Amino acid sequence: MRGLKLLAFCFLSSTACAQATGPGAPVLNQTFSTRISSLTVSTENLTGISKSGSADLIYALRLDTQRQNPSMPKEFGGLSSLNVRTTENDTIVFDALTDQGHLARFAAPNPMTWGTAAPPVASEVHLTTLTDAADKPLRGANQIDSEGLAPTDTGFLISFERNHRLIELIKTDKGYATKAGPSLSGFEGLEPNGGMEALTRLPNGQYLASAEYGPDRPGDPAAKLQVPYWIFDQNSKAVTAPLGSFENQGRFGITDIRVLDDEVWVLKRSYDTTTKVNLSRLETCSLSSVLIGKPACTLKLALSPPFMMDNYEGLAVMKDPQSEAKLVFILSDDNFSADQGTYLLAFRLDAPASPATSSNGATP
Repeated sequence: MRGLKLLAFCFLSSTACAQATGPGAPVLNQTFSTRISSLTVSTENLTGISKSGSADLIYALRLDTQRQNPSMPKEFGGLSSLNVRTTENDTIVFDALTDQGHLARFAAPNPMTWGTAAPPVASEVHLTTLTDAADKPLRGANQIDSEGLAPTDTGFLISFERNHRLIELIKTDKGYATKAGPSLSGFEGLEPNGGMEALTRLPNGQYLASAEYGPDRPGDPAAKLQVPYWIFDQNSKAVTAPLGSFENQGRFGITDIRVLDDEVWVLKRSYDTTTKVNLSRLETCSLSSVLIGKPACTLKLALSPPFMMDNYEGLAVMKDPQSEAKLVFILSDDNFSADQGTYLLAFRLDAPASPATSSNGATP
């Protein structure tokens, strides 16, 4: 059976290669193979999916990390944010982030050929360590907690929690150079782990960043449900204040945002520390309402048990060229925990009622 091939600096079957700056230096680049497992979803599992409009689950996959395969690099895991890089025949190449300061590139099956091509058994992964402007690897929890990823014309813009900030990665012939990104304000009262969680590029070339939760304000519990967001230019020299706020529900927090045409797609996650239950919801907001600071959003998809639930923090959306539908990918962050997994879900939403699009996935 075939494995998914990914462009990288070296090609290996099962062991990692690495590039470091000297003896004992931290590993800057790693390339290795991870196993991909296709998960069986039962009719009962699908009762945990509710939606507005049509929604087909095309596939549910698990990518192995060190929690499943001890020989894999320990740095692979804790994935958040998700960006479609390229579509190559039976393969889609994604960029994501780890919450320990790495850019991760991996491949997954193309939903448009799923069911007609041989199912994959592996993907090559390339990890790049994020560095500071002096080209030193980021260190410490306050520096490495990368959460939001958006492409630029020359690389990526990345947002961080804890030390709330943006950095820009600029592609060079040696990898990436790092410089400080635009400056934002309005972080007062936000949890250290609830800052700039999501980041996306707008059709006009500007960027949209969002916190995970609203601020903690004594005597005002409703404030935590009003999540600030910012719209700014990549090369802005001014300090940008929040433009408006998204509204959360209950325990939900925003984990990723993507824009497609005139819609803003918002992924949210809720975790109950008592019941240990994760819930996820996907909303769409009109881009025009977001641009004027007054988001008008509706629920698109909700996931709950008995569906396979985890800490879903990555979202990618693209058009299905075979129909008017949207292909939506949701990625889970395993928190580097043996009790969780790195799952990749692919959905087809709002497909035309006729002609029906066939797939080996299940329809909730």
